[in-house]
Amino acid sequence: MAIKDFTENGKNCQETKIDKITLINVIFGAIFTVLEFAFKYFKLLLLILIVFIVIYVLYKSYCSPVFYSKELSDVGFDHLPKGKDRSFHVIRAQKSRRFGSKLPPPYPNGWFSLVESRDLKVGGVVAVNALGLNLCVYRGEDGTARVVDAYCPHLGANLAVGGNVYGNCIECPFHLWKFGENGQCVSIPDTNTVPKGISIKTHPSMEIDGSVWIWYDAEGRPPLWTVDESNETKNWGYRGRNEFYVNAHIQEIPENGADVAHLNAVHSASLLTDVGHKYQFLKNIIGHHNWSAEWSKGEADHLAQIKIAHQYIIMKYDVFPIDVTAHQIGPAHVRLYFSCPLGPMIIIQSVTPVTPLLQKVVHRVYTPNYNAILGAALVIMEAYQFTRDVAIWNNKRYVSSPAYVKSDKNIRAFRTWFSQFYSETSLSMRDAMQSPYDW
Repeated sequence: MAIKDFTENGKNCQETKIDKITLINVIFGAIFTVLEFAFKYFKLLLLILIVFIVIYVLYKSYCSPVFYSKELSDVGFDHLPKGKDRSFHVIRAQKSRRFGSKLPPPYPNGWFSLVESRDLKVGGVVAVNALGLNLCVYRGEDGTARVVDAYCPHLGANLAVGGNVYGNCIECPFHLWKFGENGQCVSIPDTNTVPKGISIKTHPSMEIDGSVWIWYDAEGRPPLWTVDESNETKNWGYRGRNEFYVNAHIQEIPENGADVAHLNAVHSASLLTDVGHKYQFLKNIIGHHNWSAEWSKGEADHLAQIKIAHQYIIMKYDVFPIDVTAHQIGPAHVRLYFSCPLGPMIIIQSVTPVTPLLQKVVHRVYTPNYNAILGAALVIMEAYQFTRDVAIWNNKRYVSSPAYVKSDKNIRAFRTWFSQFYSETSLSMRDAMQSPYDW
């Protein structure tokens, strides 16, 4: 009996070994067949790959705008330990960070972007928390976007969470009260006559440059300026956008444009690779960016302008010159006009304070149809450059009285210009941090 079992076990081991050898032979045979096919039809496969890439690039450029997004913890925290506790380390780093003293008020007066126009359909409702406010943004059947306070004056339900649009009215999800274009309550179920004085606060708004904007003013004044839609955003194609969340004071973001010295310090390394930045002898071979800029006030008080000249240098030759003219419109709206050998482009930048020290920064790209591919690429390339700034903003402190040098004259001038957007009644940073909302 023992001999019989031993013989059967031997046969099983032998069969197992044969099965493994067969499996290995099959795998190698399949690999060999695939490689043989690839070599035999290499040109055909390469052509198919190229056609696929071209179709994908054309699709993303013309039919499906590029979207690139980075959350707060995605940029500027590579120095922290990795692993499952990374979020804890990020939170601890932010809590222990000193943001500086004498910070300006967190919410300057001006226009601020709330919602992407393409994301707000007719009948659509969006909840937005920004500028220390809880807001409801909705689009009526007439196509107009409106901004109102989020809370119903009846029992405090949030109109933007479960609320519906009827005509040009917003309906409360709790008791179905309806509020008209001017904020007045126009309908209450089972009530023949609506009592006077029941209303929600409406906010001045406009819809330009691919976004719905709200006018914020600490003194409650009507808009001190308005902005016309740019011809480029009306007539060119939308190629996509990138979005970042930045842990800094809002003033830091536009101030970057006036900080000419930082351009060559932070943005000289090639977008293709930073090897040339690490190994200087490769810098001229790989190429690097060279920048010059000048900041100046605009014709109106709320306007400013930055002229930027860009060169991409390879072996002392400028292979891709770009001229940029940036028009700053108030504290949080910038139009950047690009001129390069491949055609014109425009980037619309908006900066919105989500909380006192958290900014949502969006860049929207528009180009003519003939250079749509370049526009789609610009969404990503601009995001890579902007990431370098975000990494610094997410870890720096605000210095109210810098040790200026001669090259910082634009920063001093910018701060003087930007101070006009603060009022005596502006909410202080201390008060905003202690009670960011009215709860």
